[in-house]
Amino acid sequence: MSTTEAPPPGAGGLFDMLKALGRTAVEAFHSRLDLLVTEIAEEQSRITELVVVGAIALLCLFLAIVFTAFFIVVAFWDTPYRLIVPGLIAAALLVASVALWLHFRRTMRAKPRLFDATLEEVSADLKRLR
Repeated sequence: MSTTEAPPPGAGGLFDMLKALGRTAVEAFHSRLDLLVTEIAEEQSRITELVVVGAIALLCLFLAIVFTAFFIVVAFWDTPYRLIVPGLIAAALLVASVALWLHFRRTMRAKPRLFDATLEEVSADLKRLR
């Protein structure tokens, strides 16, 4: 065999095999890193959307509560219940705020595990290597 001829297939040697193994490992790492970056972007987008929608919902709820309470107080102003009505409104708002807080806390705890798909893929890779 002369120096200008290509070596026959499968005769690459140990160095070529290690190089191919390293290339495969880097490609697998790159795909997992790409998945991780995608999951981070999705989580960031989800959190941003939640904050914006939550803030707008809270603003609308606050305004609705203020105007409703004002309407009820004005409706009962010339009656003997004019002091009881604001107290009942305050009590109802307190109960509603506690219920909403408990729901918020439960929802935040129930969110999906961060980077779940990336961790599953890495676990599957480790199982295949064993």
